[in-house]
Amino acid sequence: MSAADEVKSVVFCLRMLLESEPASAEQVSAWYKEAEALKRTLQSSVYGIDVPHLIWHYFDDADIRFRDRDYAQSQISAVEKIIEEWGGSVSRAVP
Repeated sequence: MSAADEVKSVVFCLRMLLESEPASAEQVSAWYKEAEALKRTLQSSVYGIDVPHLIWHYFDDADIRFRDRDYAQSQISAVEKIIEEWGGSVSRAVP
């Protein structure tokens, strides 16, 4: 996998996390499991993807976003902006 392919994969996974934001307290735990898998991928990247600090907070803040919709909207908007900066025009068909 090339560096560009790895970024495309990360963008795809971030989009999936954004689309699966927990709607109930029970869903928070499952969401964290998905986020943890992406965190491990990023931490083990052979290309050393420069991950903005806000993304790490996004991975860890699902419970806060669930309780605070204003915080959620602010953080989600920031993640969407990062995705665009990373090449957010990547097709959703790329896993």
